[in-house]
Amino acid sequence: MTQASPVTGRNGVGASAPDQAWEPEAVEAVGGSRRGTISRRALIAAKLVVSCVLIALILRGTDVGEVLGAIGKADVRLVLLSLCLFFVGYGITVGRWRTLLGTQRVEASMSVLIRSYMVAVFFNNLLPSTIGGDAIRIYDSWRLGCGKAEAVVVIFMDRFMGLLSLVLFASAGLALLPELPVDVPLAQAAALLGIGGVAVMLWFMFSPAPRPATGPGRPFVAVPFVQHALGRVREALDSFRGKRSALGRALALSLLLQVNVVVSYYLLARSLGLSVPFLDYFLIIPASLAVLMAPVSINGIGLREGAFVFFLGLCGVGRAEAVAFAWIAYGVLLIQGVLGGIVYAFRR
Repeated sequence: MTQASPVTGRNGVGASAPDQAWEPEAVEAVGGSRRGTISRRALIAAKLVVSCVLIALILRGTDVGEVLGAIGKADVRLVLLSLCLFFVGYGITVGRWRTLLGTQRVEASMSVLIRSYMVAVFFNNLLPSTIGGDAIRIYDSWRLGCGKAEAVVVIFMDRFMGLLSLVLFASAGLALLPELPVDVPLAQAAALLGIGGVAVMLWFMFSPAPRPATGPGRPFVAVPFVQHALGRVREALDSFRGKRSALGRALALSLLLQVNVVVSYYLLARSLGLSVPFLDYFLIIPASLAVLMAPVSINGIGLREGAFVFFLGLCGVGRAEAVAFAWIAYGVLLIQGVLGGIVYAFRR
C-alpha cells in the first residue's frame, strides 16, 4: 500500500506548511475540515444524549439488581456457543461479499476478507465515530481492484441483500405468528407490505440485463461532474443485472446468515432460561435488529434494550430478563469488536 505523498504546491513542488497556509484553497479546506470536525462531534454528542435518555427511560422501571442477577446466572457454555455461531456468520457474510466482488471480476481470498470484516466489526461496535465498518470494507474492496463506484455498489448490494432477508424474516414472522399474546397494530398489513416490497426488489434484481442505449440520452443532471458520477454509479449497478447465478448465491447466503443469527440469539436467550418458543425468535430478532439500524444512538445503546423489552415483552418475558438479554447480546458484540481491534492493530 502506498504511503501518502508530502504536501505539494500547485506545480507539484514541495511546499512548506507556512506557504501552504496562505493559499486560499488551503484556507478554505482547513475551514471546511474544522466545520466537518465540529459537525461530526456534534452528531456524536447528540447520539450520546439519545443513548443516555433511552437507557434512563428503560431502567427507570427496572430493577438493575435483578438484571445483574439474571446475567450472573447465565449459562456460560451457551453464551460461548452463541459466540462461535457469530464467527460462523463471519464466514457466511464474507462468502456473500466475495461472491459480489466476483461479479466485478475481483478475486480475493477468504482470509483477507475475514480480516477486513473483523476490522469493520471493530469500527461498528467499539468506536463512537461517523466512520462505520462499511467505509472500511469499501476501501478494502477498492484496494483489491474494484473501481471507486464499483466498491461502493458492492458493499451497498451486500448490505441490501442482508436488509432484504431481514425484512423477509420479520414479515414472514408477522404473517405466520398471529398468536402473539399482545396484538400488534397493523401487523398483517405490515407483513404483506414487507413481503410485497421484497418481491418487487427481487424482481428488479433478477430481471434481465438492460439493453444498451442506441443513442445519447438526455442528461439527468446538468452539472458535468455530478452527471459523470451518477453515470459511474449507474454503470456499476447495471453490472449486477443479468448475473442471476451470483445474485442467487448471495441471496441464499443472506437467508442462511439470518438463520444463523436467529439461532445465535436463541442460544443467548436459553442461557438466561427464557421460555420463548424457538419459532417466535424468527420475528423477535429480525424486528429488533431492524430497529437497531436507526442511526440515532451510540452503537445502538438504548435502542437495543428498548427493542428487546418490547418484542420479548410480547411473548411474556419480564422487563429485567429482556434487559439482561440485551446486555449479554451487546457483550458478545463487544468481544467481537475487541478481537477486530486486535486485527486492526496489526493491520498494515
